[in-house]
Amino acid sequence: MKVGDIVTQNGNLIQFDSQIKLSNCVGVVLNIKTREGTLPEKYSKWESWLGDSITVLWSNGKVSKSVAENALEVISETGS
Repeated sequence: MKVGDIVTQNGNLIQFDSQIKLSNCVGVVLNIKTREGTLPEKYSKWESWLGDSITVLWSNGKVSKSVAENALEVISETGS
């Protein structure tokens, strides 16, 4: 995943909360920040499962910060 890629939610993390609905919006990756070392030690195993922290500008105009990389699917790569 790179800045500029077009993404959508893949539903990987939705299973944990039945109140959350899977969005059909597409978005553009604005920023990627490593999550390594940012979670408390007791949650360190989650870092590798969640992946990097992604900022996405969605097609509805909303910006989501700190989206788990594992919750997104690249549908078009930058330059494709």
